[in-house]
Amino acid sequence: MQAQKTTHSTNKNQGKKGAEKNQKQNFWDIFTRITQHKIVIGILLAIVSFVFFSNYSSIYDKKVDLNGDNIYYYSLGKALNQGDGYSTIIFLEKKPHSHFPPGYPYFISKLIKVFPDNIQTVKKANGVLLYLSVVLLFFVVNSTTKNSILAFCVACLSSMHKELLRYATIMMSEPLFIFLTLLAIFLAILLVNKDKWGLKYWVFWVLFVLYGATIAYAYLVRTMGLSLILALVGWLGIFSIWSLIRWRKAVKKADEENILPYRQQFWKSALLCLLTVVAVGTAKLSWDTRNKNLGLSSNEYEAIFFKKANNGDMEGLEDWKARIKSNTSNFITQWIPEATYMKAPVEKDHKRTTSEWIWGCLLIAVMIGGCLYVNKGRLLMLFYVGLTVGVLILYPEWYAGVRYIVPIIPVLIFLFLNGLSAITWCIYKIFRVKVSPLLPQALLVLLITFISLVPKYTEAQKMYRENARMASWFSIKDINARNYLEASRYLGDSIQGNVRAVCRKPEITYMFSNYLATNNFPPYAEPDAIYDMLRRDSINYLIVDNWFRHAYVTLYPCIQKYPEKFKVVKKYGDVDTVRKINPTYIFYFNDEWGYTGDMKDGVREGKGVLKMQDGRTYEGEFQRNLPNGIGTIYDSTGRKLVTGYWQNGALTRVVGM
Repeated sequence: MQAQKTTHSTNKNQGKKGAEKNQKQNFWDIFTRITQHKIVIGILLAIVSFVFFSNYSSIYDKKVDLNGDNIYYYSLGKALNQGDGYSTIIFLEKKPHSHFPPGYPYFISKLIKVFPDNIQTVKKANGVLLYLSVVLLFFVVNSTTKNSILAFCVACLSSMHKELLRYATIMMSEPLFIFLTLLAIFLAILLVNKDKWGLKYWVFWVLFVLYGATIAYAYLVRTMGLSLILALVGWLGIFSIWSLIRWRKAVKKADEENILPYRQQFWKSALLCLLTVVAVGTAKLSWDTRNKNLGLSSNEYEAIFFKKANNGDMEGLEDWKARIKSNTSNFITQWIPEATYMKAPVEKDHKRTTSEWIWGCLLIAVMIGGCLYVNKGRLLMLFYVGLTVGVLILYPEWYAGVRYIVPIIPVLIFLFLNGLSAITWCIYKIFRVKVSPLLPQALLVLLITFISLVPKYTEAQKMYRENARMASWFSIKDINARNYLEASRYLGDSIQGNVRAVCRKPEITYMFSNYLATNNFPPYAEPDAIYDMLRRDSINYLIVDNWFRHAYVTLYPCIQKYPEKFKVVKKYGDVDTVRKINPTYIFYFNDEWGYTGDMKDGVREGKGVLKMQDGRTYEGEFQRNLPNGIGTIYDSTGRKLVTGYWQNGALTRVVGM
């Protein structure tokens, strides 16, 4: 009897424990279901929208950005819209363009066709694209992790990231490219993993076509799209092989339940892989054919790839080792930390500390863990980020920086926060906790996001907020930049007649001189080469500025060698040796000015003609480089003013008056 009571009591206790366990499991299941409920998703997206638009409006800048590339994009879109084809119109001679891919200028051309010549429309369209990208990012993260809180935090931080917001307020291709890459990733993961959408369903084929168009267009927006394309081909290829193996095993085992799903996954992933190759191949072939038909066979990116600083060439293995070492160090200790948790920028020659290396390596380790913890598409994320950074590590050092990894910043934020979730999951496994880790993961990510990262992201926007409040670039603190802009404005507004000018940044001059076309000059060219260029292109004005050092390095030596052929039209600023500031000049160039005639040992000796900048002309005898002997002065119309004897350039006696 006692034994029966003991057994009954034991069963009762076990029943209580089982009930408690079920209650615990039910709690975690309920929490998971709540976070995936449509109403909760809607609330989270509403908060994300508020975060985005409040931050976007605070740094929205109506001024044209001074980086230059955005002006190229705008001018190319303008050329397409006004029927000049895909050509560069900021230079003196219109010519077919081949440097920037046509995808984003085409987008601009359609915008300004509806809203004529409205720069603000293009800027705001980029804002809309980034907002759509943030929403798409939310669904990509949620679908690959089943963690809406994580998706919410990633979307919020992306809505506050200073570089993402900046590129959404200027006319650059990054927002469009980010949207296309996230759309391609979302569609690829959805189409491969959605069991209900088989090859017989029309929805699959509609999204299949959309995916192909997205891939082709992404390549035509940025050539860095090749990183995503190779990542997709690699991931889809591996996935199709894995599905084929599982399919064949199911057939051998007569496992009817799994034959159809694995067969379907194989065909879907294989078709998507093939479509990716065909889509990008078609886009590349059409672009290459266009360039070839125009005689544009050279590849500027390839030429840049083999260049060193100061226009030198990569010569051997040691140069490549130095580049890889420098770029790898910068990415690990500076660029990825700055893009993720807003590490403060440092000077270029800053010596990397041990603590920077430790924190950088830990961050990358967390990101790799976050990548491996992704439920769907982990290899895709790993390939995409790895290929993008890998290419940039091989690129010239001046292409390193947060600017060049802007398209993958949302993915980096995702992998970092998901890495924190992975750490929580590992702790659960170590201590053999049986319940879902979703709640502690959500709490950890929320705390890191809003206690640690949000204040840093907000503080990092400070400079862009200040720039947005500045009414005009003509009040910018950088005196060299201000002088250059003043010189550009003077060329467009104050000089009458035909202006054919050279300057360091024709794209910036184009925007600040009321669309005046100008030319650039070859950096590091010798004075005689510059002189020949000025004559060949019928140049009559030059901007020599201190904002971009190439003008003083390249143009000024030519002016010093042929001083009689140049005249100062306008001067901005003075020499400041403390702040290393030189004035900005506008020079007028006239090839007819100066001396023609007999020379001996590099000086004027004999008979010759000297045309002066005030329009007068001396014709007569020279010695020791100066008028010496008999000579005549004529005015600008050719009328004789005086004939006489000259000594060391001075008239000593008039003859025939």
